[in-house]
Amino acid sequence: MRKQSLYLGALVLLSIFAATYEVILFWHGADASENLLSTWQFVFIVLLVLWVDADSKNRSDIYRPFEFGQLVFFYWLPYLPFYLWRTRRTFGIFMLLGFVFLFFLGYFAQWVIYLAR
Repeated sequence: MRKQSLYLGALVLLSIFAATYEVILFWHGADASENLLSTWQFVFIVLLVLWVDADSKNRSDIYRPFEFGQLVFFYWLPYLPFYLWRTRRTFGIFMLLGFVFLFFLGYFAQWVIYLAR
């Protein structure tokens, strides 16, 4: 199994678990733990950076200096859209929108519940 598939699978599964946690608490009128949600956001970014690092190893058109992983971690926000556009063009923009959706999945689910009530 390729590493990048493992990282993307973990990203999707953990996003769903975090969103489920937020939705259950929202449904019962309780507040989610800010520490847990902050930790989840950090884990999301780390998994995303690990995916970019693993995915770029198979691409000859991406220059990978010695400290590539560290650079991606520090500059992930401006580099991620550039990387996705450079490697996948239009599909990369849809992937970026998918990552944004996964990041805010708990908020979107709470919003849907709020509108449904």
